[in-house]
Amino acid sequence: MEEKNMQEQIDELNRKMDRVLEFVEIQHRKREELDDLMSDLSIISKDAFNSTVVALDKAGVEIDPCGIQCLMIKLIRNLGTFGEMIELMESAKDLALDLTPIVRQVGLDVIQKMNELDEKGYIDSFMTIFKNLTDKETVDAMVRLSQAVADVKMDDRMDDKSFWQLFKQMRSKEVRKSLSYSLRLLEAINKK
Repeated sequence: MEEKNMQEQIDELNRKMDRVLEFVEIQHRKREELDDLMSDLSIISKDAFNSTVVALDKAGVEIDPCGIQCLMIKLIRNLGTFGEMIELMESAKDLALDLTPIVRQVGLDVIQKMNELDEKGYIDSFMTIFKNLTDKETVDAMVRLSQAVADVKMDDRMDDKSFWQLFKQMRSKEVRKSLSYSLRLLEAINKK
């Protein structure tokens, strides 16, 4: 019985040893594959580097190795910032996609409202008003009017005149011209 028990232990040890050897073999294969990969990558990177150097040399570009090293350090140091910048651009793109239908609808609403105003004749009226308001003579007259309103204030002593005093003031050429112009202006407004 002891012999049988010992044989079972030996068999168990053999099975464990087979597993260990199998694991070692797998690790050995992986190590060889990794070495082959590193060797291939080394060859490829050397070829790429040499090709880049030749292309830069033909283009007349000189590279400062310290500058490249500093640039690489800055790039690595600011990876987080680049990630934030990319997230910001993605957010801006999403915002633009979200706003596109809204802006399109607002544009359509504005066009529709402008069409309604045009059908009612308001656009032509606004254009005429704007044209008249930008006329040099009209602008000069508005400047004179605003200056007069700013300069001349209501004064109880000066403006409390009798009918006779007003009648005498109407004899002045400027007053007659202003009254005549005001009356013509009122008539023209009522006719339109």
